Amino acid sequence: MSDFAIPHVAPLRFVKERISATLEDALVEIGFNEIPTFGMLIEAATQSSSGILNDEINGRVGFLVTLKNIKLLHEPQVTTYQVNIHLDYKLDDLRSLSFTIYDNDIIIMTGSFTITLR
Repeated sequence: MSDFAIPHVAPLRFVKERISATLEDALVEIGFNEIPTFGMLIEAATQSSSGILNDEINGRVGFLVTLKNIKLLHEPQVTTYQVNIHLDYKLDDLRSLSFTIYDNDIIIMTGSFTITLR
């Protein structure tokens, strides 16, 4: 059984492993078949939200509504990263989350997004 209740399949499923998780945070390993693009990193961050141990999120399909303060701090050089994802707030079926994507100790990308749950 997968750690992630999302409908994505390869090659568009970027989440690989839940490293740790709480009700509001998760550390997730993501991986790609090639050096990821900006869009692939954002998609991987949104998929990582399914790693949070929150029954209100897990098992429900989420749709990306907004992106905010997205910053690419270093060009991607490898195919495996870690995402630290945090549930900032929720309002009905809207969830606002922030993320940081790492390559070891190097921060690759930061930002936040809002999803709506179906």
